[in-house]
Amino acid sequence: MMMKTYLKICLSLTGLMLLAACTKEPALPDLALIPWIESHGYQKTELFPVITSHNVSGPQVKVSVNHESHYLLVDFNAINLILRKNAYKNVNFEPQRMSSRITETSEMLFEEGYLHDVSLLGRDHPVLYVSIIKHSSAPFMAKGVIGRNLLIDGQVTLDMRNKILAFSTEPEYSLNDLFTDSLLIPINLNGSSDDNHGLLKFFCFINGAKHLATLSTCNSMTLISPELADTLSQKRNAQKVMVGSLKIGDKIFPDVNCEVSEEPLTLEPENPETINLVIGMDLISQCLLTIDFISGRMLIE
Repeated sequence: MMMKTYLKICLSLTGLMLLAACTKEPALPDLALIPWIESHGYQKTELFPVITSHNVSGPQVKVSVNHESHYLLVDFNAINLILRKNAYKNVNFEPQRMSSRITETSEMLFEEGYLHDVSLLGRDHPVLYVSIIKHSSAPFMAKGVIGRNLLIDGQVTLDMRNKILAFSTEPEYSLNDLFTDSLLIPINLNGSSDDNHGLLKFFCFINGAKHLATLSTCNSMTLISPELADTLSQKRNAQKVMVGSLKIGDKIFPDVNCEVSEEPLTLEPENPETINLVIGMDLISQCLLTIDFISGRMLIE
């Protein structure tokens, strides 16, 4: 009898320990071992732990709404804060209008409006204009997305190797202070499409040839346009293509396996210029990515 009681106690304690491990808040690593934090001029209050999950390979940081917290994906090409339906309970949401986004392979229906009492990245927002996903024909695994409008007035650095995201609206140093123009990558945020206003675009070199690219934390793998895939592979309808050399700024990625996009990467209907590459988390996770939205410059180290 005593042995059974002892086993029950052990099992209960083990269960409690596992529950505590699963619910424990992620902590920042030893900052003294990460030199870029000081050299880039970030303060500790401007650093936020990042998590990933089995279904979401991109960086997720904590967002609180009415004191309820979840980890949402940071996506530099989303616009506003996007939430999955019922991600947060008992929130003060004022709906304003319905909208939709349709591509060749998916359709999403949104309810847009004002959300109250939001806290993220060290800032409190009494009210934010957000989009809530009411329906998606394709799986949407994240509980929500932090769009670029919440970052546009500052500088952000993403370090996936150390699971840190830094964000500052008043950085001690800008990229222009620390690096020469030859190392910095100009980013183009101009656009007029309602769905893709200000799409983050930049030039890269694929096997020595100049091409237009963007990046996406939503994609686990780097995507290449069907047109460029056909040219590089010299065959039609390839599913994957190897890029021998990809250069972005001063950073060179050798032998990059790219998945061929299921649809053309002309992401802005009014602009016929094709984006030939979408940098995914397979490459973002290998480097230190800094985007200075104020000066319109990006650095990949």
